[in-house]
Amino acid sequence: AVTAGSQIRAPPPFTCEPGTGAGNYAGYWDTSSGTEIEIPYSNSLGRTDTEGCCWWGRGALLTRGVCNIGKFNYYAGKGANDRGEPSLYPDIDFCEYPEATCASAESKELRWTVPFFEWTERVQSYNQDGWQYFDNLVSFVDRGMTDESFIHSVNRVLELGCHESGCSDREVRYANERMTNFFKIIDDVFDAYSLLSKENNQATTIKPTSRPSRRPTRRPVTVPSPDPPSPPSSGNPPSSVESPPITSKPSPGTPLRPPTLEYTTPPSITSPMAGSPTGNPPTPIPPTPIPPTGNPPIPIPPTPTPPIPTPGNPLPSTDNPPT
Repeated sequence: AVTAGSQIRAPPPFTCEPGTGAGNYAGYWDTSSGTEIEIPYSNSLGRTDTEGCCWWGRGALLTRGVCNIGKFNYYAGKGANDRGEPSLYPDIDFCEYPEATCASAESKELRWTVPFFEWTERVQSYNQDGWQYFDNLVSFVDRGMTDESFIHSVNRVLELGCHESGCSDREVRYANERMTNFFKIIDDVFDAYSLLSKENNQATTIKPTSRPSRRPTRRPVTVPSPDPPSPPSSGNPPSSVESPPITSKPSPGTPLRPPTLEYTTPPSITSPMAGSPTGNPPTPIPPTPIPPTGNPPIPIPPTPTPPIPTPGNPLPSTDNPPT
């Protein structure tokens, strides 16, 4: 292998060597001490030799074994190309180089292509003893995706090749963790429960719309609509604000400038800021008399003017009054 765990005292990358007999046995890694224990140590099938140990699990589903990797090579690798059939990877012989899943130039893609092939070939096509994967999947969704027995059956199909409980002497590894991860993906990642509608305690899938909804644009539209919508008629008189003229369609890349609105004053309204009327003449307002304040003024009599003498009219004497 080309990779290893990053944990403290994690084992080094896997190595393999074909062979049986003395010295060709698999040991184990002691995580407490961070050392390799070189003694015969059996795997889950009870084997201690290293014959065929290079077929360990790789990819998202840890596809392993001569049979599973050989099928992928037969249908998608060099085996299909040798038979003259279309092949995804015509130059890779997975039987001779199973490490290609992790170490080839296409490793990033193969880490998902290989498990997709295994899932399709072993799980989706499973149909034994009256238990079919697709029929049970539809039933699982229709009942609200809460039936744990379906998940246990799928785990047994993937790990053991059978669906019934007790169908194999072996047990599914990490069964509880698989269950937890499944519901975490369904509920937290995809939020699938929000897609179910419950009616009469029976969950059914929502019928999809006939046409997909229109996706919003990522950028503002620079071209105005040719015909702006007309406001509904409410019986009110039309506004005196003139609508801006519709401009021609701008050329691509030209930024859209907002139109300038021109406002006019109705003729029946007198502008308070202007000195002359703009329509009808204003009504004259008479001045308001100011009432007097305090006491009224005392009249002053005029001073008499003395007569002026003339040659023919001498002034009378002031000593005696005239008779």
